[in-house]
Parts: sequence; C-alpha cells; structure tokens
Amino acid sequence: MKWLALAILLIMPLASAIDLGGFQQCDGKITGKYLPAGLEGKISCYEKGEHIMDLIYNNDSIEISIQFFDVLNKVVERNQFLKEELEKALMEEALAPINLSGASFELGYEGCIIELHDIPTRFLRVKCDEIIISGFDYEINKTSENMLKLQKTNFSATLFSYSPVEVNESCIIAKNEIMIVSFSYAEEKKIEDAFEEKSIGGEITIADYDENKVDYISYFGNVSVSLSEIKTGKIVLDVSGDEKSGGKIIKVNLGKNVCLTDKLKIKFDRELIKRADNLEDILNPDDDGITPEYYIVQSKDGMFLLVTIPHFSTHQLIIQFVSGGIIEKTVAILLGFLTIAVATIYLFKK
Repeated sequence: MKWLALAILLIMPLASAIDLGGFQQCDGKITGKYLPAGLEGKISCYEKGEHIMDLIYNNDSIEISIQFFDVLNKVVERNQFLKEELEKALMEEALAPINLSGASFELGYEGCIIELHDIPTRFLRVKCDEIIISGFDYEINKTSENMLKLQKTNFSATLFSYSPVEVNESCIIAKNEIMIVSFSYAEEKKIEDAFEEKSIGGEITIADYDENKVDYISYFGNVSVSLSEIKTGKIVLDVSGDEKSGGKIIKVNLGKNVCLTDKLKIKFDRELIKRADNLEDILNPDDDGITPEYYIVQSKDGMFLLVTIPHFSTHQLIIQFVSGGIIEKTVAILLGFLTIAVATIYLFKK
C-alpha cells in the first residue's frame, strides 16, 4: 500500500490573543500553521471498506495522506516517470475539491471529508463510513454511548458521534461522523459541558475589523452564524438554525483589536436584551422561556460573548461598543502618556 502526503500543517505555539491562522495551497501542497491540537496519534478514514485517508497528529505537525491503491502502486514502481506523473495527477484530483477559506480547511476525497479550523477553539470534524483512532495516549472516559472525554496533562477534549462509539485497548471506532472539540482558555472550560449537552449551536471568531479575519463553526441544530456587517464599533450577525432543535447558545469570540471597550449593547432582532446573572445561567438556553440573554467573559486575550437563542428561524444579532466606554478608554491612555511625560521632564530637570 502506498500513501501520498497531501498536506503538512505545522503546529505553532498557542497565540497570545484571540486570533486566526490560515492555510495556503502552494506548489501542489497544502501548508499552514495550526494551533496546538493537543492530539497525538492517527485517525484513519474508511469508505466502502477501503482505507482512504490518514491524519497523523505529531507533537509538531499534522500530516494528511491519501492512499495509492495497490494495483496502481505495482505499475508505477516499475516506471519512475509514470510514478511522478500519477502522483501529480492524484494530487491535482485530491486538491481540486479542497475549500480553503482563511482559517478553515475542508478536504473531501473518495467520500471522506475532513474539516479543520485554525482558531483557539481546537476543532476537527471527520465524515466517512468508519473512523478508527489509534495511538492516542489518553485517559478515556465514556460519558455516553456516543460521547467520550479525552484527557491528559494540560489537555482535555470531547469526542462526539451521532452513532455509538466503540472503545477497546488499542483504538476508538466510530461510524459516519465525529467531532473533536477542546476549548483553549481556562475561562471556557465550562462551555465543554454545554457541548456535551448539545446546547451550543455554533461559534464565530472575529479577530479584527476585517471580513478576512472571521471564522465560523457549526456544532448542533444546523445552526449557522454569519457576518452581515462589520465596521469599527459595530458587528451585525445573521443567525439561523433548525426550528425543531430547541434553544441553543451562540459563542462569539472577539479579539483584542475588536474590543474597543468592555461596555456593550446587545440587540436581538433590534431589541435590547438583558445580561444573564452568571455563566451557569447562560449555559441553560431554555431556562428563561422565549427571552434571549447574553453574558460576557473577559480574558487577557480578548473576550467572548455567549448569547442564548431560545427559538430558531432567522435572527439578527447586533453587537455595539458603547461610545462612552471608548472615550473613557482613550482618555485613560492619554492620561497615562501625560503622566509618563511629566515624570520624564521631572527626571531631566533633576
């Protein structure tokens, strides 16, 4: 069996702020830097009984390889020119359906689909007939028939499948689709519980006032969160989902460059909504009936906003930074510079 390396994603140290990475296609290869996934081992994808693709997670890179079928391998090994031409043709065929959109990477090959996002939330989705995960050195706790908790030093993640998951001494076996998600920052850890309860619908990361610095993930309920408008001090999002899915939480990550102040106005369908009492309150999207709420969690890396959407059709979410807060922040910065200037003059006089 012959394997062709399709993509190598270099792992870089975790960003010091809420930010996006990116993927590029160059010289027939996919390259990029990928925030530390915390995973190490191999994910093998099977379709119609055939071993199609492997994702190999190392401590410094992720390698994605596709299979040369044995009959082709026997032919090309006898002819170096034919081998190179066939590898080139296979590479072109495999790369053609790849969707690279800023910080997101989606690859479909022979019925197998891989989705990666280069954002602080560590996220991987794999779709194919059978998925076998091996070589992972984790403590594995099965929280339900279709959900696992993966843990080791300084890392935890949740694996979800819509079908029952089998765990044995050497591997994890899942069918049709898996999602592996891990939230990077300490402030986010309670949100993993919302993921396990399937109450978080989707997530959007906005690293700057630039449409190219935005990334979206859909988790449950066919929830979609998309950018409608962005300008300094104001962000407008369109939110939609399955009407039968019940209430869901939307997570909005805002980078330091976006956070002009910590004073916000949040509007849901142009109506101001109230702030939840605490984080635990917001993590239950159905406890306030049909009334949406929001909650802000601050961190040294930016902030993230949680909004409950109690029912779904298509809604508009407006985030506005209050101008008074911006003025206060500007004045504070100017006063800081003034203090430094006065101190400097005083020192020079001495």
